[in-house]
Amino acid sequence: MIEIKDLTMLYKNGKGVSDINLTIKSGEVKGLLGPNGSGKSTIMRSFMGFLLPTSGNMTVNGINTLHNSAEAKAIIGYLPGDPQLPQNISSKELFKLSSKMRSSTIDYAIELSDRFELDITQQIKEQSKGNRQKTALILSLLHKPKALVLDEPTSGLDPFHQRTFFEVISEFSNEGVSILLSSHIISEIEKITTSMAVLKNGSKIYDEQLTTFVENSKMQNISIEDAFFKFYDRNVKND
Repeated sequence: MIEIKDLTMLYKNGKGVSDINLTIKSGEVKGLLGPNGSGKSTIMRSFMGFLLPTSGNMTVNGINTLHNSAEAKAIIGYLPGDPQLPQNISSKELFKLSSKMRSSTIDYAIELSDRFELDITQQIKEQSKGNRQKTALILSLLHKPKALVLDEPTSGLDPFHQRTFFEVISEFSNEGVSILLSSHIISEIEKITTSMAVLKNGSKIYDEQLTTFVENSKMQNISIEDAFFKFYDRNVKND
């Protein structure tokens, strides 16, 4: 289980996130939605300990992610929004290094590479954006973590491999993994999540089961995309 309680993370310019509370149960896939700059990455980086929050408490399976960072990271799979990978190394070599550091095997990384049709012999610097994203994604999954924190995970993936990603995430969810993933694409969230939280200017303004959001959209006779736009006072199309 992932728990984020009363998280406030403010930058020097006053921006950031305030009083964020999120709970992701075992097997739950929670989508974190909002436009660029709404605070999605700040929440994830704070949870991972890459930012020092102003206040708040964050745990994964009862382990404090700030006070017991190494223990927490051992069971978390994390994909940053802009993965920075070493360039003069192949995906396979990178997977071997990561597996060794995590005391796991490379077997699952090879299986995922086949499913994502990734040439693991190619050096990172020679890869397309999509293949670099696949490499980074596999790095976050290869040790079969108990929790996943994925920032814009389908960025750069074509529709075929987006489908593969959705299949893999469903498998992790069925195994009881707690999953938090960010997106600004509501149709993507609809395909994979069980619940969704919406951010606006660094504050959480909505947090419900996806079915509840879809049902409310139908009652208003609007699409789920238009229901999402209403959070931001954007124009919607009435049927």
